[in-house]
Amino acid sequence: MVTIEQLIDDAKWYDVVRKLRWSEGVRCPECNSSDIKKRGRHDRYNYRQRYECKICGQQFDDLSGTIFQGHH
Repeated sequence: MVTIEQLIDDAKWYDVVRKLRWSEGVRCPECNSSDIKKRGRHDRYNYRQRYECKICGQQFDDLSGTIFQGHH
């Protein structure tokens, strides 16, 4: 269950997104591999995690491939 308190703060919101989206572990949106490495944080939003797939090389973040991609 998601509460309003979790959605007010940006850092908490990203934590909720990660828990819901990657509940079984981070997977590449391109090839669906679970062989992923973290690539640091977003320059502007330090609570937004970046990833890279070790199999296909796809780079993505918490919002890639979602309706929130490209929005602030």
